[in-house]
Amino acid sequence: MQKKEFSVEVGGKKLTAVFTDLAEQAHGSVMLKYGETIVLATACMSRDKQEGLGYFNLTVDYAEKFYAAGKILGSRFVRREGKPSQEAILAGRVIDRTLRPLFDQSIRHAVQVIVTVLSVDENDPTILAVNAASLALLVSEIPWNGPVGCVRIGKYEDDIVKVNPSQELRLLDSTMYKFDLTVCGKDGNINMIEASARETSEEEIEKALVMAALEISKLEDFQKKIAKEIGKEKRIIEKEKILDRSADLFNKNILPKMEKAIFSGPGKSKIDELHTEWNNLVKETYPEREDFSPEDDLFDDTENGILHKKAIEENKRADGRKMDELRDLYAQAGGISTQLHGSGIFYRGGTHVLSVLTLGGPEARYS
Repeated sequence: MQKKEFSVEVGGKKLTAVFTDLAEQAHGSVMLKYGETIVLATACMSRDKQEGLGYFNLTVDYAEKFYAAGKILGSRFVRREGKPSQEAILAGRVIDRTLRPLFDQSIRHAVQVIVTVLSVDENDPTILAVNAASLALLVSEIPWNGPVGCVRIGKYEDDIVKVNPSQELRLLDSTMYKFDLTVCGKDGNINMIEASARETSEEEIEKALVMAALEISKLEDFQKKIAKEIGKEKRIIEKEKILDRSADLFNKNILPKMEKAIFSGPGKSKIDELHTEWNNLVKETYPEREDFSPEDDLFDDTENGILHKKAIEENKRADGRKMDELRDLYAQAGGISTQLHGSGIFYRGGTHVLSVLTLGGPEARYS
């Protein structure tokens, strides 16, 4: 087996990236080791473009294996791995939210990132998984605007802020810790954050984010050094160019109406109506075509460009709120029916949630 190793210290512990021919068919792969927690990340991109697809097809999968903890799943008769646990699903989402914004959304090739937990000790495999996925993409031929770094910052019962604390500390009762942050970033900026916290001052959170930024910068430099030495040349993907006729049609009929439609107040009815108008116009202009992806991308890119420009230059938001203004909140406990054991309603702007609780009887108790 061919093998090449690189190491760096993160949070006072050694992080080792191991490159072998174990997954040599993948476009990029790496085993990342932190203590005795080891994950294998692989990244692949389809050879051919997916015709007629109107979105970027990225799949991220985080796979926990019971052998990683020396356990056998199930009963005496069933030995199969079950469906992903809630923790595995949430870990996959952390990876996805960190990686996805750094892809060119106009890519129409399928991209798949799979992280498998091979071994686990007290170190959190989720943090390792994000960094491994970033490194696998970076050294691959897949076009991607990385790398990113990921760390966990926690303040627990001893009042000491820790980088990548052990899982034992993280699983303490919520009354015994002040905050637990998962922070991912790139080039000094944060692009993904999750937090679990009790009442904590802004100053404490700011200090934690500064600490995270220092470790993330170290991880980015580590990955760039590796990519410079063993990284593959990135594949050049030619974008489907928008026809001059389509651009003229858009600039004449849609662009003058777009800003007003975007900033028409809460809801997306106006911009949706404009999008429908554009779709109908394109279909009438090109009755022989079935794929209108370039025209869809033109509409979406223009809409996003206007939204970002107005937010940055004029502090303007689509629903009319100020930049520091929260959506309207509403909460109600009960009030649905006396037959329900418990219920609650929560509104945050246009997002409305109904929660219902049922308490099992004595016969349903765990023995």
